[in-house]
Amino acid sequence: MEEKDFDVDEALDRLEEINSKLAAGDMSLAESINLYKEGVELAGKAKEHLEGVEQELKVINEGE
Repeated sequence: MEEKDFDVDEALDRLEEINSKLAAGDMSLAESINLYKEGVELAGKAKEHLEGVEQELKVINEGE
């Protein structure tokens, strides 16, 4: 997922899917590690995106 096309809702949906798969525990260690890595990356991108939105809202609110 490219940064400019990042969709936080899609990321959160994917994180829920990853969480469910990891909780099920029916995959190999390698698969679990790969999913965990993907989840960490998605969570980081989502956090950055939401922090950017928060900054935009602060700027808007300061202008009022």
